[in-house]
Amino acid sequence: MSDQLWTDRAREYPLECDHCHYPIPGEPEADEDGRYCSAACREAAGDGATMPDPDAYKRVMTGVEPLDSLVPDGIPADSLLLLSGDEGTRRAELGTELVWRALERGEPAVVCSVANPPTATLERFYENGWNVLPALERDRLRIVDCFTHRLDDRDEFRAGRNEWATFLGEAAADAVVEVEAPSDRREVANGLHRALDDLEMTETGLVTIDSLDELESLSGSGLVHDFVKDVRATVCMARFVPIVAAATTAGQAAYPETERVFDGIVDLRLRDGGAAETRHKQLAVRKLTGAAFLPQWVTYDYEPARGLFASGPNTDTRQARDLGNGSTQSAQRR
Repeated sequence: MSDQLWTDRAREYPLECDHCHYPIPGEPEADEDGRYCSAACREAAGDGATMPDPDAYKRVMTGVEPLDSLVPDGIPADSLLLLSGDEGTRRAELGTELVWRALERGEPAVVCSVANPPTATLERFYENGWNVLPALERDRLRIVDCFTHRLDDRDEFRAGRNEWATFLGEAAADAVVEVEAPSDRREVANGLHRALDDLEMTETGLVTIDSLDELESLSGSGLVHDFVKDVRATVCMARFVPIVAAATTAGQAAYPETERVFDGIVDLRLRDGGAAETRHKQLAVRKLTGAAFLPQWVTYDYEPARGLFASGPNTDTRQARDLGNGSTQSAQRR
């Protein structure tokens, strides 16, 4: 069969490699046990190695309705995402919900808590009616504590907590990874890796960082830049565990950190509504490497227990998918 005829046939009837599970673009490497895209896959299979189906871990449906509506095929699991936007857009609630939806799926999660003590971070779940005690006890949730060691008197802080906060702190004690020098980006990264190792997180779950602004106030913008580059390589790219980091625009057009560090940026904004003194919350995907997304703003609202949900008319709607490479293709919003 000629190369052209083989290429035409492969496009019409693509074969799947029995090792890596990706389409075979040309004539397969075959033996008595299967068909492979390359000699490397054939040899790996002969050694008894089996790769998981990439669809099982390489894309993530977040479970957050407005966000998933814009990324209908899922977010690449090797992504570092920035939640960037105005105050009042429920950015903190979005980060909390992303963790809860992962736990609902039976996946582990790590919260890097820079702006709040661990008990306050956990309380955000309870404010939504989401009970995380079972996840803490079953080793599916870790809190990387970058807050407590910034206090002048940690004992006084613990002694002054009310009964519920005391109970929650004691119940979560084994799930907290303390960072003694949160101004040192390497110590923060090491704490994050300890949490990931504790939960054996590879190809599953996600990480959230509650505030890059707060981290920057501790260590400076240059060190934050180095930190996010580090964890993008060692967590997202190496483990296929996505990281979602939050930051406020604080009246600026964008977060001052260089955008090239992030694989995806989700913008959140407030816009005046038609009625007097009404403001709508909206989100949009500005960029997302490796995935198609709908380039439009979605109006959303928030309710405890329900989380974020699409509401009201969307704006700036174009029925096309942004492919992340400067081109688009037509698509119907799901």
